[in-house]
Amino acid sequence: MQWATRIFFVSLLIPVFLFAKVEIVNVEVEGIGSSKKAAIDSALVEAVSQVNGAEIASKTKRQLTEVVNDEDVKSSEAFNQEVSTITNGLIKNWKILSESLEGNNHVVKLSVNISKFKKSVQTDRLRLAVVPFRAADSVKVNKTVSKFEGAITAQLENYLTQTRRFALIDRSFLAEQTKELNLIAGGSTTSMSVDEIVKLGNRLGTDYLIVGRIEKANSVVSEKKSKVSDTVKKYLTSTARLTIRLIDVATTQIKFADTYEKTTGTSIEKLADKLAIEIGQIVLSSVYPIRIVNASSSQVVLGQGGKTVKSGDFFKVYQLGKKLIDPYTKESLGREEIEVAVIQINNVKSKTSDAKILESILDLSEAVNNQDDFIVRPFKVPQKKAEKQKVKKPKTVKKLKEEVEEEW
Repeated sequence: MQWATRIFFVSLLIPVFLFAKVEIVNVEVEGIGSSKKAAIDSALVEAVSQVNGAEIASKTKRQLTEVVNDEDVKSSEAFNQEVSTITNGLIKNWKILSESLEGNNHVVKLSVNISKFKKSVQTDRLRLAVVPFRAADSVKVNKTVSKFEGAITAQLENYLTQTRRFALIDRSFLAEQTKELNLIAGGSTTSMSVDEIVKLGNRLGTDYLIVGRIEKANSVVSEKKSKVSDTVKKYLTSTARLTIRLIDVATTQIKFADTYEKTTGTSIEKLADKLAIEIGQIVLSSVYPIRIVNASSSQVVLGQGGKTVKSGDFFKVYQLGKKLIDPYTKESLGREEIEVAVIQINNVKSKTSDAKILESILDLSEAVNNQDDFIVRPFKVPQKKAEKQKVKKPKTVKKLKEEVEEEW
């Protein structure tokens, strides 16, 4: 029972410790009780309440009922250590400033050092955990697969951190949930249901879970002999396929699920890097679509920079319209998205990016000034079809412009 209570107390503090900075605050408090220990307990609870609020103080009160009896209070050093241990460092230490008797009641005055949780900038961000990617049961785990497992997880975490939109759960804390996480990622018939995953997400104190399962990961070296000499060239080809799920812990809904497959003439680690960027962009656009924060007649400024976008990337611009409602479930389907422009990144900064307007059916500068909402989504222009696309685009845009004008 003692350990169960202690685990419950730790779980209460997990989200706070993960996304808060801790400072030590000294307070002087007075406690009254039928015994010396009861008076000290009362004072300690009051100290916690003053610094961290009543909710945490009420949990502390339960913890203190498990600490030593009155006979052991005589050893103040041991009592101090016991209190600090059982409250997981919440009560750092304390000392008695004075003590007296008022009738049958003991009165103590304490000087107490309390760990105060300060909100960091990340506290207000959505909390996200990337469950370490694991190979499916059907995949034979070898050196290449192991490399890919580690690389894809690390690179995806790096990408999402760069977006400045999420507070990521520390991987060392995720390691404490190894058994459950392996079940999630393993993809076996005994793997956890969405409800079980959500329960784990709640224990982790996270808003979203990214779960990935590796279906294939291999690297093959092929040789090609020159027709005019004895020279033999070696070529490395890496291939990987994996499935991804983004789970909203609060609603238990799968935000999106997809399968990704890619082949490159590079190492398995570099392939993991490319896939991580693709997956990261989808995660970001699913939760936080990139927005236009400013615009001129020829350029727009996007509210996203760092390593999450690259110079030369193409994006389509969508104007957000009316809210859409599912006629059956009455749930929100988000807002209508009307394609209005094509842009290309030409300058990437730490927090923002500049993009050239290649074509647009609206005056984006005027629309942004009028506080119209615009989001952008990445897309790739096939190199072989680039020239054809340049010829066809004006007709497509003109037709789209006519359609939009008809709607208005």
